Order: sequence, then C-alpha cells, then structure tokens
Amino acid sequence: MNKKILWGATLLILGGVLGACTTNQEATNDSDKIQIMTTFYPMYEFTKNVVGEEGDVELLISAGTDSHDYEPSAKDLRKIQDADVFVYNNENMETWVPSIENVFEQGDVLVVKATENMVLLPGDEDEHDHSEEEHGHSHALDPHVWLAPNLAMKEVEEIRDQLVKAYPDKADVLTANAEAYLEELAMLDESYQTLTDQAVQTSFVTQHAAFGYLATEYGLTQVPIAGLSADEEPSPARLAELKEYVKANDIQYIYFESNAKNAIAKTLAKEADVELLVLNTLEGLSAQEIEEGKNYLSVMQENLEALRKTTESTQASLGQETTVEKTVENGYFEDSEVEDRPLSNWAGEWQSVYPYLEDGTLDQVFEYKEKLTKDKTKAEYKAYYETGYQTDIDQITITDDRITFTDRSGNRVSSNYRYVGYKILTYEAGNRGVRYVFEATDPNSGAYRYVQFSDHTITDTPVEHYHIYFGNESQEQLYDEMDHWPTYYQADLTGLEIAQEMLAH
Repeated sequence: MNKKILWGATLLILGGVLGACTTNQEATNDSDKIQIMTTFYPMYEFTKNVVGEEGDVELLISAGTDSHDYEPSAKDLRKIQDADVFVYNNENMETWVPSIENVFEQGDVLVVKATENMVLLPGDEDEHDHSEEEHGHSHALDPHVWLAPNLAMKEVEEIRDQLVKAYPDKADVLTANAEAYLEELAMLDESYQTLTDQAVQTSFVTQHAAFGYLATEYGLTQVPIAGLSADEEPSPARLAELKEYVKANDIQYIYFESNAKNAIAKTLAKEADVELLVLNTLEGLSAQEIEEGKNYLSVMQENLEALRKTTESTQASLGQETTVEKTVENGYFEDSEVEDRPLSNWAGEWQSVYPYLEDGTLDQVFEYKEKLTKDKTKAEYKAYYETGYQTDIDQITITDDRITFTDRSGNRVSSNYRYVGYKILTYEAGNRGVRYVFEATDPNSGAYRYVQFSDHTITDTPVEHYHIYFGNESQEQLYDEMDHWPTYYQADLTGLEIAQEMLAH
C-alpha cells in the first residue's frame, strides 16, 4: 500500500486515540521544567544549550536514523503531544510536521520553527535526473540551514526568542544560556570565515548539494556531481564520466555526506584517482558519536578541517555552469509561440511588493543575490529594485474586464479595459519579452488610459505575479520603460512568502 495512504490512515485513527488522552503535562511531570521535544540532532543541541537546567530536552529521531526517511509512530505522536514545546527546523526537512497540527492543538503544544522569518535557498529537486525513489530525497527549498555556523546562530536566536516569549519568568536564564552558546558559535563562524578568506581554491566537489548555505555564506562554490551516491556502486559508465571530469578539472578530493562503503571508496580511489573525504551533515549523529562527546561544534570543526584540504590545494578553479538556459521564462522564444491573452489571466486581488522593499522585508533576498551572483552589492541590488518597484499604487483588483487601482491613501479609480494586442520587445542582452496591451474603454473614469502586462509568460495562462506598466500619455511611452516595472503578487501572501518566491524564481 502507498506509504502516504498508510500515514494518512494512521493520523485519522490517532486523532481519536490521542484526543481521548489527558494533555495536562502537570499531571505527568512533578517539576516545573519545560518539557521539550526536538526533531533531529542540531535542533536538539541548539535547544538544549538555550534551555540548560530549565527544561528536559528530548530527541525524537533516534541517533543514526536518516531524518529524511523518518515518519512519527503512534508512540512518537504521544511524546509530541505530551511535550510543552516542539522544536523543528522547517517543513522542507521535517515534511510530516504540517500533517500533525491536530496533535499540537490537542496537546496545547508550543511549536517553534527554528527558521522562522528566514528566506531559504532553492532546493535540489532538479539536481538529478533520477526519481526520488532512486536517489533518496529532494527538497523544493533547501532545509540545510544549520550547516552554515552564522545561520545556526540565527536558529539559536529564534529558539531563544520564542521560548523567552512563552516563559518570561525564565527569560534571564534562557538569555544567558543562549549568549554563552552563541559566543562559541561565533568563534566557529570566525574560523570558517578565516579559512575561506585565506583560501587558494574556493570550489569543492560534493556527492550532492547539501552544503549550499555553507558555500553561499562563506564565499565558496559547491559543485555537486549528479548521480554519485555513497550507497551504490558506481556503474562503469558513471565511473568513466567521473574519471573524465576529475582529469579535466584536476580534482583531488570529493566529499560525501557520510562515510562511503569500503567497496565504493576503493573503486573511486582506484578508478578516479581521488581521495574521498567526509562532510558530516549532522542530521543524525550515532549513539557512539554522542557517547564519545561529539557535538555540533566538534563535528563542524571536523568539516572545516576536511574542507581545508581543498581550500589549500592548487587545483584549477571549478565553477557552476553559468550559461543562461534559453527558456521562455528567460526570454527566448519564437514569434509563432506567442498567444493572445484575455485580461482574466491577471484576475484577482494583487499587492505591490514596493512596501516590502521599503520596510526591509526583502533585504534577505538582496543579501542572497549579492552572495550568489557577486555582480552587485546588497545596497546596489536594493537601489536597482527600488527604481523598478517604486509605485504609489498599493493594490490592484482585476475582475472580468475591469481593473481597479488603489493608492496608498486608499483612493480608488477603475475602468473597463479592452485588449488591443501584444508587442514583442528585444532587450540589450539579446533576450526578449512580451507586453500585453490594454486600453480603458472610459477615458473619463480617472483610471489609467493605457496598461501593459509582462510576466515571463507568452501563452493564455493565469499568473502568480506580474509586472505592470500604466500611464495616460501613450502605449509607445510605456514601451520605453525598461528600468521601472511595478510588480504585484497575490494579496493573500505575506511579505516573507513573497521574498521566498522571489529568491526561488
């Protein structure tokens, strides 16, 4: 039977069973300590260092278990319900969390998301030409935030802030505990920064893209090799490709997420003439490792020393493929592919993104753009988008053939519009765009007489966001606007959700 169907049926049954159980933690705990359930190891360590003696912190996903494949059992759900607090990374890692909201509600459990208010990098869904069943797992958004020490600090701060808010009587102790741990993380962060500042080689080759945040935050380039697994013997064809890649790029080291099996290690070492090294994702330290005293700080230090072998090497610099994919979304298409489009393609309630630029919500996007592209600073990106997004129109409502514009003061103007065709524009970079052109049917309505839409789509398809150009002079005047493109997203999205959409696309 399908695993998801089984899981859904389990939840339906457990909803009644758990609902019948008492949810009063005071009845089962004699002390006033906070009872906290955490998902996997980094969440456990971060929380434990914040809570100290003020709480009992438990690890839900047992040591050595692959957190990607984990789904909670009935016993696990009862543990979660009996806790005061549940701490997890985010739903891109613990994909099952949204499905157990009823457990949190019935147990009156405070849910702490460590990456709350953080914009995440796009994930690795398209990284491989293999199905999820063949290759293990994939993510729409990259959940591996904790692998960059400076971002791990943000997760610790988020856990601290939410616990302090929930338990103000323990605020002083929780804050002091967090500060002591943050000082240790800051030293680790400084060590990584020093390593990369002194790096001769800034590119490192990995089994797959689990270290995107570490690379992005510290100025490194992660080069994942698709189809290379630590759990399967490489095929002769794959080994031949690997040997050619290694030779062409003078690769000396390839990093696996965990210790590769002996047979694979020997095969790769012999056939590809490379050394295999481990970069530990810390998703599940083994019981033995924990018993030996290993923790986030020590393992991340081991990762740093493993990376040092590459950063101090003199191999030729590697880089990701930078060629722009010639897709319709990127502005490459044939004239014959362009279709006429009705106003209903843009129907709905829409909000301008400009207020989110002004209040700083989009700053994380500009920070990532600086780190990922390195062609502009954060300030330069913000200035560029400020010119593009600037508008006094906060909201746009489109129904049937009517457009209503609402400005910042709440003033509204509206008119019916008729479609008059489209215009294909060619940009300096060589790519192209399509403006879909409309004109007001009532020139005395007070609404803009001329309106154009652009949204990277050229077929009769509803959109999720768009750029709009409007004015009263002429359509030709709007065609000349290349640096100013007011942008609108669906009105029910939060600023953070819009920022996430912007970075993901």
